[in-house]
Amino acid sequence: MKVLIHDERLGALAEQKELVGKQEFPQEVITKLKQRIFQISQAKNLQDLRAIKSLHLEKLKQTRYKGKYSIRLNKAYRLIVSVAKDEMSIEVVVIEEVNNHYT
Repeated sequence: MKVLIHDERLGALAEQKELVGKQEFPQEVITKLKQRIFQISQAKNLQDLRAIKSLHLEKLKQTRYKGKYSIRLNKAYRLIVSVAKDEMSIEVVVIEEVNNHYT
């Protein structure tokens, strides 16, 4: 699957090789973010992601997140994504945000 990162800050975190200074998210969350991006990029479709139970992929029900999915990064943080198809019918996962599930 193609992965697009909608948020510039998340894009910078995902591409950063070495973390320097104070980060917006805990180190564990940044590491999991990179791991999840890799897992998404290796999947052929949404069904492949559903098969990876540790992702806890679920469709969100709140009005604010209509049509979006969450992928767990750790117990507190989750990745909010949407899924679309490009002109060649390839599924594209758009990473929208990382949020703290309990705030």
